Amino acid sequence: MVTDTVPTDGIAGRDGQNHKEIHVVPWFVVLRALVLGMGIAGAHAAETIDINRADAQALQQGLTMVGAAKAEAIVEHRRRHGPFHRVEDLTQVKGIGNAIVERNRQRITVGNRLLPADPVPGAVPVRTVPRR
Repeated sequence: MVTDTVPTDGIAGRDGQNHKEIHVVPWFVVLRALVLGMGIAGAHAAETIDINRADAQALQQGLTMVGAAKAEAIVEHRRRHGPFHRVEDLTQVKGIGNAIVERNRQRITVGNRLLPADPVPGAVPVRTVPRR
């Protein structure tokens, strides 16, 4: 850190009187702090939970006010009733109310509702016919 003196009364002088000491921070220190801050903010913003794919542990760790019992209830509800279609559908889970949904709204995503392992309702299996 570099220190310098600046006149407080607008009159330059070298006698040290009527001067205010300022600290000049090198540009690379400021730049490093900005880049580090942006990285942390970006990592925080990227933390989303897909409620149709997350297991109980991920739900518990990623959502506020959701402990082990509520996380298990979300997974069980999804297993019994199928995937969630909207974030608000979480309120159908016992123990999950509007307050929990609103507190976590920015973190929750409702990803692909038809997961690769899920059969399509009403679909007929397609047989492939070899070409001649």
